[in-house]
Amino acid sequence: MTSAEENQAPERVVPDMTPHLILFSTDASLLEKLKPHGRALPYLTFEVGSGPEVTARARLDALWATLMVGVELFGAVPPFPLHDARVFPTPPSQLERGMPRYGVVGVAVSKDEGNLPELNLRLVLSAMLRAIKEFNSQSRDRIVRVGILPDDLELKRLEPSIAFRIIREVYQHES
Repeated sequence: MTSAEENQAPERVVPDMTPHLILFSTDASLLEKLKPHGRALPYLTFEVGSGPEVTARARLDALWATLMVGVELFGAVPPFPLHDARVFPTPPSQLERGMPRYGVVGVAVSKDEGNLPELNLRLVLSAMLRAIKEFNSQSRDRIVRVGILPDDLELKRLEPSIAFRIIREVYQHES
């Protein structure tokens, strides 16, 4: 090592606070179909299994839930704000079942809005990322790894190349 190299300050390592998305399903063939399209996204992995299984194996901090599932699993209470998601602590009974510490619950839309899969994917993913960013900025605890079902991102209704392009765009915009 030269004296110039020895005198340089060590490179500062800043932890990446981009939430890691774990797509999970009991349908292994669906995940295998999606994997090639998500390989280029460093914040995305795939896990076969149910919520509690994936929570343990992938060390999930949170699980995405639709509004109705959020009421049941995480105690979310209506009314829900439009186009928004919220983080809820997991009730002790669900923690005992193996669920992660938090649920990210959303997203309400008005009756006038269409049901286009591209728009739904953008809405769910951006609302989830914003809710996690807000939670992480206000809490000592951090949500780093969040699990979500492919259906909740409309991945069965979209061409995979389109879906994963949208995921990349939303992550770039929300990071």
